[in-house]
Amino acid sequence: MPLIATDLDGTLLTTGSQAPHPDAIAAVHQAIAAGIPVVFATGRSPIDILPIAEMVGHHWFAVCNDGSSLVDLATRQVLRTHPMSEDLLNSVVGKLRNKYPDVKFLLDRVDVGPISKTYNIVAEEGFVAPWAWALDGARFVEDITSEFARPGIVKLSVYLDFDGTTDTEFLKVKEYMSEVTCVRIHSDKTYIDICNKGISKATGVSEIAELNGISQDDVFAVGDLFNDIEMLDWAGFSFAVANAHPHVHDVADLIVPSNDEGGVAHVVQAALEHLNRP
Repeated sequence: MPLIATDLDGTLLTTGSQAPHPDAIAAVHQAIAAGIPVVFATGRSPIDILPIAEMVGHHWFAVCNDGSSLVDLATRQVLRTHPMSEDLLNSVVGKLRNKYPDVKFLLDRVDVGPISKTYNIVAEEGFVAPWAWALDGARFVEDITSEFARPGIVKLSVYLDFDGTTDTEFLKVKEYMSEVTCVRIHSDKTYIDICNKGISKATGVSEIAELNGISQDDVFAVGDLFNDIEMLDWAGFSFAVANAHPHVHDVADLIVPSNDEGGVAHVVQAALEHLNRP
């Protein structure tokens, strides 16, 4: 049985929208009707994906926070998280502040159990988000370390006022912070998402596939940006939408039409053909 894992922003969702292309919605319905499970794999927090799931009519599993939280959309429960320890968080912030005195941080907290009805995002004063909605419901503090004693922090986001159109500064941070996973965010400025070492969308989809007895070789994954690369590299079949970053095109087995053309529908078609092969 194949499994489809799709990124949301820039892949399933159309540009500048919270809605998928109609062809993509129809294709997801077709996959579900054929018994093919569909997994949302996103950097977003669980609270952000509920309206998208309702719009698509998708009530299976989701990988959120780039693999740091796993969600059962049917029960609206967070099944598992991979929170960062207080010691690790303090170490990361201390090292980055020592190297970049003007750095600003944001954290996302997710607890196991019912999906929270409110945002658990905390940002430092002066943190400038790459997208307006990224700070929806955020609470602001002067020093992010004042929040580290509370458990459940699954992701730490870093904002540096450097050019983000190249990976120059990102690669410096990634090498400097080898004890964690660093993911580059596509933006004009340098934004980096940090989570526990070894955690990614790939590990999240792998956990869900294992829970449901589905082989890695039968996973069809599609994405567009840097946080999708591990997932595409891991999956048995990998696809990039036409609007994806060139680095993502290099990893994918096949290129499908863009998010604004319903490219995910082509991934579903490939999975259906795989399901129905002799």
